[in-house]
Amino acid sequence: MTADDSSYEEIAGPRRGSQEYREGYAEARRAFLIGQAVRERRLALGLSQVEPATRAGMTQPALSRLEAGGVVPTIPLLERISAALDADLIVELAPTLPEPPATPAATPAFESADERPGCTSAM
Repeated sequence: MTADDSSYEEIAGPRRGSQEYREGYAEARRAFLIGQAVRERRLALGLSQVEPATRAGMTQPALSRLEAGGVVPTIPLLERISAALDADLIVELAPTLPEPPATPAATPAFESADERPGCTSAM
C-alpha cells in the first residue's frame, strides 16, 4: 500500500456515524432477526426449506435468502410464511432502542427469540 492509498478503516470509519449507515444497519438487523425466527420455526417443525416455501407460494432459494437475512419481507409474505409454518404472525411496536454501536461486532447475542427486541417466538 502506498502513501496515497487509504485503508478500509480510514474510509469506512467516518461513514459509520452517519444517519444513512444507522438506517442501513437497522434494516439489515431486522432482516436478520426475521430470517432467524423463520429458520428456527422451520427447524423446530423438522421441515426442509422446500415444503414451507411451496406452501407460501415462493421458491426454496427465495426462502433461503429470507432466512439468511438477505431480504426484508413484506407483511403479506410474512403472513404466507407464518401460515406455511403453522404459526401466528405477531407484529409489535416498541419504544425506540438506543442507537446501535459503531461496530457491528458489538451486537449482542440472544439466547432465544423472546430476548430479541421486537421479536417473539410465537411466530
